Amino acid sequence: MGRNKRIPERWLDYQPIKDIIYDARIIPIKCPLPYQHFQSYVLSQHRWTPADVIHRVSNLGLVIDITNKIPGYYNSNEFLENGIDYIKIPCVGHHVPDDNVYRKFCEAVNNFLEKNKANDDVIAVHCTHGVNRTGYIICRYLIERLQYSSQDALHKFAQCRGYPVERENYIEDLHRLFRNKT
Repeated sequence: MGRNKRIPERWLDYQPIKDIIYDARIIPIKCPLPYQHFQSYVLSQHRWTPADVIHRVSNLGLVIDITNKIPGYYNSNEFLENGIDYIKIPCVGHHVPDDNVYRKFCEAVNNFLEKNKANDDVIAVHCTHGVNRTGYIICRYLIERLQYSSQDALHKFAQCRGYPVERENYIEDLHRLFRNKT
């Protein structure tokens, strides 16, 4: 198969979803793409669209998109029209997400959890592959808000995403945050 320029590099290398991090009510996923990207038979077996996310996560209440792509990879109206909130927090790849991104993420999560105390709705978080930026921001949340150690946060993320955080600078920063906290 020739490289399809509409599919992000290495996107096909990752499964779309695995498990919820229950104590955070967060599920890490890879970025869904528009249905039109999967018209060929070869790509159809890799389909992961907003509709697929909605179908797989029946109690989805919020999607936090931390890709840096503006406009996003997909039309967020598909979530909004299904009663699912959507928040875009642009985050540059390869660099440790800055405090402003993390603050916006925490604000979105905290507002959602406050508003949804009486149900078990969850938050899907994604960057392009759902591994590095997603892993960093979720692990930082687990460390700073839920009192995880950096090792436990990284392990929990890898267990629930199915892939570990790969970028060494992200891992080092999470360990630094934990050391500075204790």
